Amino acid sequence: MLKNYFKVAFRSLNRNRVYAFINILGLALGLTVSILVFMFVKDETSYDKHWSGSELIYRTGIKADMMGQKMDAPVSPSPMAQALRTEFNAVEAATRINPVRQEIMMRHEQTKVYIQKGVSVDSTFFSVFDYDFVHGDPKTALNEPNAIVLTEETASKLFGDKSAMGGVVNYDNRQDYIVKGIVKAPRGHAHFQFDMFVADNSIRNIWISNNYFTYVKLKENADFASFESEMKENFNKKIEPNVEAFLKVTMEEFFESGNSYEYQLQPLESIHLYSHKDWEIQQNGNIIYVYVFIGIALLVILIAGINFMNLSTARSGKRAKEVGVRKVSGASRNMLIFQFLTESIIQSFLALFLAFILVELFIPGFNNVMDTNLYLFNDYLAQTIGFSVLVTICYGLFAGSYPAFFLSGFQPVSVLKGDLTKTKGGALLRKSLVVTQFAASIILIIGMIIIFQQISYLHNKNIGFEGDQVLIVPIQTDQMTENFRSYKDIFLKNSAVHSISRASYFPGDTPNQNMYVLEGTEEQLPLWNMEVDFDFFKTLDVQLSEGRFFDIEKDNDSIPSYILNETAIRNLNLENAVGKRMGNYFNQQGDLRYGNIVGIVKDFHIEGFDQPIRPMILSISNNVWFTAFKISPDNMNTTIAFIEEEWNKLEPSHPFRYTFLDEKFGSMFKQQENFGTMFLYLTILAIIISSMGLYGLASYTAEQRTKEIGVRKVLGASVGQIMNMLNKDFIKLVLIANIFAWPITFLLAKNWLSNFSYQIDMPILPYLFATLIALIIALLTVSTQSYIAANSDPVDALKYE
Repeated sequence: MLKNYFKVAFRSLNRNRVYAFINILGLALGLTVSILVFMFVKDETSYDKHWSGSELIYRTGIKADMMGQKMDAPVSPSPMAQALRTEFNAVEAATRINPVRQEIMMRHEQTKVYIQKGVSVDSTFFSVFDYDFVHGDPKTALNEPNAIVLTEETASKLFGDKSAMGGVVNYDNRQDYIVKGIVKAPRGHAHFQFDMFVADNSIRNIWISNNYFTYVKLKENADFASFESEMKENFNKKIEPNVEAFLKVTMEEFFESGNSYEYQLQPLESIHLYSHKDWEIQQNGNIIYVYVFIGIALLVILIAGINFMNLSTARSGKRAKEVGVRKVSGASRNMLIFQFLTESIIQSFLALFLAFILVELFIPGFNNVMDTNLYLFNDYLAQTIGFSVLVTICYGLFAGSYPAFFLSGFQPVSVLKGDLTKTKGGALLRKSLVVTQFAASIILIIGMIIIFQQISYLHNKNIGFEGDQVLIVPIQTDQMTENFRSYKDIFLKNSAVHSISRASYFPGDTPNQNMYVLEGTEEQLPLWNMEVDFDFFKTLDVQLSEGRFFDIEKDNDSIPSYILNETAIRNLNLENAVGKRMGNYFNQQGDLRYGNIVGIVKDFHIEGFDQPIRPMILSISNNVWFTAFKISPDNMNTTIAFIEEEWNKLEPSHPFRYTFLDEKFGSMFKQQENFGTMFLYLTILAIIISSMGLYGLASYTAEQRTKEIGVRKVLGASVGQIMNMLNKDFIKLVLIANIFAWPITFLLAKNWLSNFSYQIDMPILPYLFATLIALIIALLTVSTQSYIAANSDPVDALKYE
């Protein structure tokens, strides 16, 4: 019996090759999207789960509101890890880390290697994060102050085929370290990636200075709520002396003034997708994008499933007489249901086979766009196959359910009288499915347009500085830093070098925050601070709002001079700020050093547009390690070669390295751009699938009305009139789809835009444009079949059985 079902199923597919091709290809594309999205979601949600006891590991952080300035950061003070280890019974282990924010040159003998991801850690780091040690003991590897642990890849770069254990490596021409351990790369993704681990067990006992990332691992039987409450109470007591010393108020007075300062614990496994705090170690993923891709996949699956069901329903009706004959011959209803479902599932599995081929073809492009490293044959291949088979079976049952249960329920005499597809029930179902399908497509089109408008807005927004033709070059020796001002003329002798300056960081980096006091008040002012050298504003073309820029003739390093941005002036309600004095803390006793406010500059962006511009204070310093060269756009390669040649004469121990400021700042938008590009591709794919289904349905509709078309032509109907007759029903369905698509898209787009501090106003044009696109697509698709039908020979039409 089963063999007969398969034979009939393949015979039916062979008789209806066009419809079978549309069905299988459309479904294969839908399955391809669902498999790719499943792999992406599985990859994004796997971060930090490979660590032993990952569900017990938490990262500490601070959430504060001081003088109206909010801070939400995963940072902590130097002594916190030690306090967690020694003062809490619920803690199994705790560690702290301090990532190195720039490349470091490591040297072994004559081999020099730049390490991009270095970190200082204490001796308990490997008790929390269980890296696999190839050599060395994780319990003792970082006990000594000059110890270092390398990854296998880093050790191979520095030592080649020689054993690295016990070898000496030099850290940036500053200090020698002894290799005490070699570790493998982590078994899975983590919210940080490091290539070397430098021992740092020193403790600076200041609780209000937060320069570290602290992780705590609880015991299995620990009560998290109790521990969290105990931790907050304990640490609030510890910061009290520092608050009184630096802020000159008691903790009670601090909180009574409307300030807040709270320690927090964040589950390790949630960091990658849910944490977008200040000073993250690296850019994390975004759970919103995961939800959006899941939503897109569901819409594409829905569209492909509707295609499948629509065509299956329509073509099944053509087999009404077959059903009648089978029933007269003794076939039961259950046998007919099983027959239709079997045929539907066979088509689904043919589509699945094609889908896996398409996944292999599309994965390289997906990885390139999304900056991922997915591959089909991975550790969770079995889960991918299981998910794919489940979706495929659901597809088959979904598409075959209507014809199976509907056709099989008719009495033989009724079925043998005519074509079942002319019933109102079948037509209504197909129209409802077409409306749903185009509503999904319109949602994707509107969403795509709004996403690209937002990305375009961010790219074209005035960022307050000019990053074009600005080279950022890291300084890597103390001598170069101390003498750089005297070296500037060496570079400026080339007329293509317009300006040179330095800063503690540049746009695209993470800013720092310190507390300041306005002279004559006791109010503490949290400001993001930036140390720069003379000509900083000239080099980046930052505009002056009031006062003056820094002047080498008037300002120096020993007596501070300050320039504030406009946001700082607004937030602090400062009037006539130029000429006033501000102080900052320069020692552990809370002593202040005052300086003059000499100018106010217009706001310029440092971070991405998901953060508002911070209130910022800038000061002069010679101890800054990043140089900016503003060069002519003409013959840039020649100018860069000149800078490199002169630089290597001054700093021969370190190879010359540079980045362009606009590329550096622009990289902050890469995640949004990747998301927009992938959304575009998936939307196009959804439109293609919708068009395929509409083409098949239009072809079927034209076939059903063959005799009617022939009669109309004999009576004098023109080609245009016949096309209009066949097209208008589909156009009505597309227009009805907008009634559902518009409000759904509005709510979804509003929610997505709320993630940006700077966003476009909700536009109306994308909605109108999407409707127009959907109408054009539907019209072109249906008109192809309408034109063929309208031009057919009426004699052949009237002979049609």
